[in-house]
Amino acid sequence: MISEQQLRASSESFFGAFSSNSSPLRMLSFFSTTSPVIVQHAPATCPHPHTSKLDGSNAVRSYFDVLATHFNRSEAKIQKPLQIDVNKRRVNLTASITWKWKKSGREFVEEFTWTLDYDEGLRIVNFVIRTVSGPGTCVMRAIDTEPASTEKASVQASL
Repeated sequence: MISEQQLRASSESFFGAFSSNSSPLRMLSFFSTTSPVIVQHAPATCPHPHTSKLDGSNAVRSYFDVLATHFNRSEAKIQKPLQIDVNKRRVNLTASITWKWKKSGREFVEEFTWTLDYDEGLRIVNFVIRTVSGPGTCVMRAIDTEPASTEKASVQASL
């Protein structure tokens, strides 16, 4: 049987790799190769979070490819003690991270909860990310646009 310490160590190792901008291949190495894998990333307020579900190792790889292509990650912090359910092989963690667009250099902070479900070999089978900060801070919904200037906003408002 998998222990609480093993689940904690695996989750902390995954979080460390995620927060240090590890390559998509490195991130994929944390996922099961013997069970179907899922990633789901959406705002907590999303009425249909299942629409953001990515199934299979190719989809998981694509998720990390998108992140690596467009963003750098920094200032990742676990904000609460990990919640571990040994019987379900599940770990919940609450954290935040700063995302920086590679193209523009603009940054934003995403606060989120992770639910990590593991197989018998301590590989992730289910990775659910719920953005608990505003929906505009969900990296999967982020748009790299210039902040509206006061002048533009007043012109648009008068039209």
